[in-house]
Amino acid sequence: MEHWTQERYDAFCRELYAQQEEAYRQFHTGLLRSDLPVIGLRAPLLRKIAAEIAKEDGVGFLRICGRGTYEERLLYGLVAAALPVSYAEFLPYCDTYTETIVENWAHCDGFCASLKKRIKGHEAEFFEHIKRYLASENPWAVRVGLILMLNYYLTPAYLPAVLERTDAVQSEQYYVRMGQAWLLATAWAKDRDTCRAYLSHHHLDAWVFRKFIQKACESYRVSAEDKAYLRSLRKK
Repeated sequence: MEHWTQERYDAFCRELYAQQEEAYRQFHTGLLRSDLPVIGLRAPLLRKIAAEIAKEDGVGFLRICGRGTYEERLLYGLVAAALPVSYAEFLPYCDTYTETIVENWAHCDGFCASLKKRIKGHEAEFFEHIKRYLASENPWAVRVGLILMLNYYLTPAYLPAVLERTDAVQSEQYYVRMGQAWLLATAWAKDRDTCRAYLSHHHLDAWVFRKFIQKACESYRVSAEDKAYLRSLRKK
């Protein structure tokens, strides 16, 4: 097995640039609203690369992985998610990525979508761990916490606590507030009764509340009757 050195990593980065799609780079740059340079590689390719790295010397890669481009940062998260290590060994990498590497919504959402197998059998422990992210002063860590709950915890056993945690988030950061609204709209589609009871005593600010209603009303999983009810709340 060839270990990662700076020389090998530099060659790896050159290979990434050799696979660049310029049209996609321009398109994705506009979506990200990031200060980072974007190479222009599609997510399926990055996931394939990450899986190959994780099988070989993933830990060595994470030690040397750069943070200079959008793709390098995302690769850290994708490799960490795919590492053949225990749940306990994975957590420090999860914390590092969440708290120091995530720089935009795609870093957040792409990583969160990759953790289904990683947290299987550890749902309760990880739900407790997510509190750390929600309490962070880093808005991107807060969004990670929200999207993790959206992806994995909108179940009868967890939903009341998820709603309570989401309600407690106070932020002026756009992507945090959108995360709250998206989570709540998805939760409504899954369990309208629990969400309706929550809305009777919520503490959401007006912007998040309106955006939640908008997202729910845009969903094909929400009935016409429920959409009419939600719109009536917006008028109050």
